[in-house]
Amino acid sequence: MRTRPAAPKSAGAEGEAEAGSFSPLAAQALRAALRHLQGRLQAQEAQLDLHRRELDTQAAELAGRQTALADRQAEVARLNEELAQREAEIAGLRHAAALAAARQPFARRVLRRLARDLRRLLRHVAPAPAAVTPAPAPAAMPTEPPPPPSQQAAPAPVQDYRTRMRALRASGQLAAVRTVAVVAPADWGGTASAVAGLLQALSLQCTVHAAMPADFTDDLYLVLSPRDFVVLPPAERRILWRVPDEQEGAGDTDPSWTRLQESLAVFEAVLPRIADLLAHGLVQHQIFHVPLPPTNAALAAALEDRTPFGLPHLLARALHGCGLLDDAAFETATASTRLDGEAVVLCLPEAPDRFAHARESLRHGAVLFPGLRHVDGWKGTALSYRDLARRALRAGRDRLLVWEDDARLPTDFDTRLPALLAQLDAHPERWDLFSGLLTDLSPKARVLDVQPYGSELLIRLDSVIGMVFGLYGPRALRALADYRFEGEDVMKNTIDRYLEALGLRCCTLFPPLVGHDDHLASTLWAPNGVRFASNASMNAMIDRSQVRLLSKVADFLDGGPAPQAPQRQ
Repeated sequence: MRTRPAAPKSAGAEGEAEAGSFSPLAAQALRAALRHLQGRLQAQEAQLDLHRRELDTQAAELAGRQTALADRQAEVARLNEELAQREAEIAGLRHAAALAAARQPFARRVLRRLARDLRRLLRHVAPAPAAVTPAPAPAAMPTEPPPPPSQQAAPAPVQDYRTRMRALRASGQLAAVRTVAVVAPADWGGTASAVAGLLQALSLQCTVHAAMPADFTDDLYLVLSPRDFVVLPPAERRILWRVPDEQEGAGDTDPSWTRLQESLAVFEAVLPRIADLLAHGLVQHQIFHVPLPPTNAALAAALEDRTPFGLPHLLARALHGCGLLDDAAFETATASTRLDGEAVVLCLPEAPDRFAHARESLRHGAVLFPGLRHVDGWKGTALSYRDLARRALRAGRDRLLVWEDDARLPTDFDTRLPALLAQLDAHPERWDLFSGLLTDLSPKARVLDVQPYGSELLIRLDSVIGMVFGLYGPRALRALADYRFEGEDVMKNTIDRYLEALGLRCCTLFPPLVGHDDHLASTLWAPNGVRFASNASMNAMIDRSQVRLLSKVADFLDGGPAPQAPQRQ
């Protein structure tokens, strides 16, 4: 490995050690830094251009709204003028009515005289008619008028799904589920029975119903094709499973969307329809992709599918994400799931844009693997890495290559990665993990060694942060497999902060091997419970991390002091 450059032998030899001279390694570091900074500037210029276009669009929208506002103001002025005319007409009518009221006594006297004369005349012309008893009026049906709108109950506001699920988890209701009723229309009866068999293998007592039960006495109801049922079980005890041939709602006001939103969870059998659920107001935390075969003929093959995207694995994953299965039960249920491929792209099929990007990132023999879910995204991420590490260790692997579905791979990735792996495999004793992008390097991190690697720098540190791209060796895999939740502090207990505190030996490249796609949204952080934060919001943090890394490399090359290694609390 490259050691620190030696000091000049003679301080007075100005020709040999001029102030502007650089060692070959320092010059290479400077060139690498310049290339990286140039790339970041180009990326930021592109981002600024995007923001300019967005501002132009918003300015055009604002101009249109200002024009519409001017039109509305002109309409208001016209209506005010018309109102003034109507008020003048009303004043004229009131004046006429006052004159008529003044003439009323004379008119009454004339009418009374005419009526008296008319009665006299009628007595001489026609006899008085016989008395007629009026028929009783039919009894009016008692009616209760609807209350005025001000007294009508307003629809209950939609509660943050995360708040609702945290309360249900804390109450113990989900973990206590033991009986499950699978309700499905008759044409889905075979599938319902097969699903019940999978649930029974998870130690759940199941019954199958072709009609909705009259009384809801079971702990949980799994309803296939919910649009076929007028009445549904209580919202906090039902999961609605949309089947392949189920029709969409008529629009945003269709009551079926509200029934979905109110449910404990929604299982979606058809992957492309997840975008429609999100567009109609359902939150990603509530949606789980669980496939169902469209025909009974394909059911047997679906039940035997042991890939990560097979029915058995995704059903167990969804129940675990809802809090109905604990970690041990999930691991037992999915023990036969195969971990194929030389590398894994960790993804969420419930995040349409990121999942599409993940499919485009299948390089170097990588396979997609659906991450585990939790109402708190950072916990789902931690569970996903722990699950992958345990599977790799059980399979006898000594390393695991994982990148996330928002990693931006370079165009020459297929040639660079094999060469890098060969370099790392040649010295396995020098590293525990490789990070393709250090996203938030600690100020306490120490650079242990720097060596040239082509036109880049291969850097060894005693700290790591960021899970966008990682190669995990035996020690790192064991650390991931041993992860436990120890609190709610995201500055200590996220999976990357956990690894950072262990003082593992980390290798990385400068400039970074991979990037972080700006156009995608995070699946970890959703401040308002609905909309996830954009990846672009993390650019400043990542840029600071790379500048800090470069500064530490410069300190190492200068032989400056290094801070102490961090210790896990």
